[in-house]
Amino acid sequence: MTSFTSSLKYLLSVAFWLVLWHMASLAIANSIILVSPIAATARLLELAGEGAFWQSLGTSLLRIMIGFVAALAAGIVIAALTSRMKWLYTLMLPIFNVIKSIPVASFIMLVLMWMSSSNISTFIAFVTVLPIVYFNTYEGTKTTDIKLLEMAKVFNVRPYKILRDIYIPAVTPHVISAASSGLGFAFKAGVAAEIISTARGTIGFNLHTARIFLQTEDVFAWTIAIVVLSYAMERTFKLLLKRVSNDTKTST
Repeated sequence: MTSFTSSLKYLLSVAFWLVLWHMASLAIANSIILVSPIAATARLLELAGEGAFWQSLGTSLLRIMIGFVAALAAGIVIAALTSRMKWLYTLMLPIFNVIKSIPVASFIMLVLMWMSSSNISTFIAFVTVLPIVYFNTYEGTKTTDIKLLEMAKVFNVRPYKILRDIYIPAVTPHVISAASSGLGFAFKAGVAAEIISTARGTIGFNLHTARIFLQTEDVFAWTIAIVVLSYAMERTFKLLLKRVSNDTKTST
């Protein structure tokens, strides 16, 4: 019942903002400035009937997810290494702080001088998500039960069992949290990179084109597609990580 009530409240909240959006579009009465949610949805359904729409969606999804998964893997590995070697943590900390502080737009402009536009969204997604995963995972390693580690050392427990039974359960919630927030950042940064670099055949390129030709309905339609895609991937990835975590606990 609590879950149903929470879902109902959320749907009512969404409905409130959609009604407010519709009222604002009626008050402005200028489709170039603001279209209604009905018009934006109708345009999205039109685009969904075109093969180019799904091709652009697939291209952006693939490139951004490659960057995201690479950042997830690299962040976990580096966090594991720096938690064991404090000198490495001291060495890597300034790099991650710099990456975390540099604006995405600055990164994009720099990368445009180094690589082709087709690879930029992957790289930008990677550098955007990497610090999030790293810092979250590193904090997770610090919450590991010291007494369990000492006990494992006394009883000469094998390293892979220590990893499986002690470290993974402690770190998994932090990795799930990082993946959840990082995936949203990956899509935002990746699409922004596509817009600035005008990478053809991508979501960002279509947004860029729609803006130039003042096709506001297209801008909103593509934005809705990004939100839905990002939310769907976030939910899918979170469920996948939880399933892997549950399988690990079951095997122990």
